[in-house]
Amino acid sequence: MSFDPEAIMNRGLLGIDPYVGGKTVQDALRKYRVSDAVKMSSNENALGVSPRAVAAATEAVARAHVYPDAASGALRERLARLFSVDPGCIIMGNGADEVIYYLAMCLVNDGDQVVIPRITFPIYEIAFRAMRAEVAHSRMRGLEIDLEDLLGRVTPSTTCVVLCNPNNPTGHALPPGEVRRFVEQVPGEVCVLMDEAYMDFAPPGQCPDSPALFREGRENLFIVRTFSKAYGLAGFRVGYGIGDPRLIALMNRIKLPFNVSLVAQHAALAALEDEEFFRKTIEVTALGREYLYREMERLGLSFVESATNFVLIDTGRDADRLCDELMRRGVIVRSAAKYGAPTSV
Repeated sequence: MSFDPEAIMNRGLLGIDPYVGGKTVQDALRKYRVSDAVKMSSNENALGVSPRAVAAATEAVARAHVYPDAASGALRERLARLFSVDPGCIIMGNGADEVIYYLAMCLVNDGDQVVIPRITFPIYEIAFRAMRAEVAHSRMRGLEIDLEDLLGRVTPSTTCVVLCNPNNPTGHALPPGEVRRFVEQVPGEVCVLMDEAYMDFAPPGQCPDSPALFREGRENLFIVRTFSKAYGLAGFRVGYGIGDPRLIALMNRIKLPFNVSLVAQHAALAALEDEEFFRKTIEVTALGREYLYREMERLGLSFVESATNFVLIDTGRDADRLCDELMRRGVIVRSAAKYGAPTSV
């Protein structure tokens, strides 16, 4: 008999479509010979990388023959001070995605239920389905997450509910008071995965202070954040989670050794100290959002008011076809068709 991987595969992989990232400049070059394309498909930092992070990473390269600190101790200590928590409440990941995978591996047994909004970042469903969870989708209110329905789908078999706020791909941020009430109403034995990858871009008062909620005693709240967006370190792959130290200890049982590279750790530490770069990123992003709002209104196009560094626009046209036409012209955007918004980019 010949080897057949599908015959012995993890059955959790059935029905999982692989995550597909945004188109790249190389894609535009290969398909249309466009070499000076403007890439807007992955929500990267338009200002690039913090100069201080570049300098720290460059210096660290000379020591790259040495394994990094497996616990990312200095980085966890710095983040612990930033959020006024114990370092034992923080786990570092090779990007936030890795942290989400660790959480899924720790919380799900065959047949456990996980509740995920219908329109949100697809990595949650991939990670939990791979662990053979039953995924229940909560409905949306248009393009806004319906917190009442998300809560209403929790059952005795639910181990985790997922909330991305501000949400990807819509950019919409839920009111702080509603999020607080939601977290307080989730049963204490159910983990709340709060993905706040874009929280840094939210205008003041538009999003909840989730670390404060955690410090108040919400032991079932697990917060995920990243250095990829506002800190401009997408290529370094540094993310982290904040949660109950008992949960962090479980995740550390399976965490890959040396998962955050020496260079990435030094870059992230320096990025945290570059307050000027961070401030300018938030400032320029806010100005860019307002510019897009004005131009979309002038063109008569509807859009979702965003608390992130991207804006979801309903073009009224086939999104896949429009993305291809724009790439032909050197502008790379992303279709939201797979998210249930067939005319939005």
